[in-house]
Amino acid sequence: MTMLNQMKKSLGLLLLCTVLESHADVLIDVTATMVDPACNIRSENSSSPLAIDFNIINSSELNKSAVVKDFSLYISDCNFSKSLAMVLNPKGGSTLSYNGKNILATSIDGLGIDFTEVTGGTIRALEMNKKQRIYPERVNATLYRMDLQAQLVSAVPIKQLELGEFTSTVTLSVTYN
Repeated sequence: MTMLNQMKKSLGLLLLCTVLESHADVLIDVTATMVDPACNIRSENSSSPLAIDFNIINSSELNKSAVVKDFSLYISDCNFSKSLAMVLNPKGGSTLSYNGKNILATSIDGLGIDFTEVTGGTIRALEMNKKQRIYPERVNATLYRMDLQAQLVSAVPIKQLELGEFTSTVTLSVTYN
């Protein structure tokens, strides 16, 4: 019996040690999404912000001929095997309806800026707050160029436009389509 009692004591002590050394398991679920790198976009001379200056304009010129400024943007660090898109977001959400699309409004009521992609000689309208496919041309292995135009337009009769200085701001973002 002593042997049995000793075994009981040893077993009890072993159970007590096991209880004191107990632990809990925690299951950790790890999830993530791998994405292509964000594109870098810059102006031809890397100016920030990119300034488009229409200079001094006689209001009657808006009726006679297009008041247009051409500029280029350079895109790098993208996965160029995928199609790219551009989104134009006006500061403060200021848009103006012109020829059936939303264009960038200026600080003068009725006066707007209509953006167009003209890369490779093909003309593609760009609308505000809308993701639109773009077609940049390859400059070298890591750099592409996109040619754009900004045209000053009046959505109201010229005589209704207030004369004076005007401003407007838009953010251009390049993303994957």
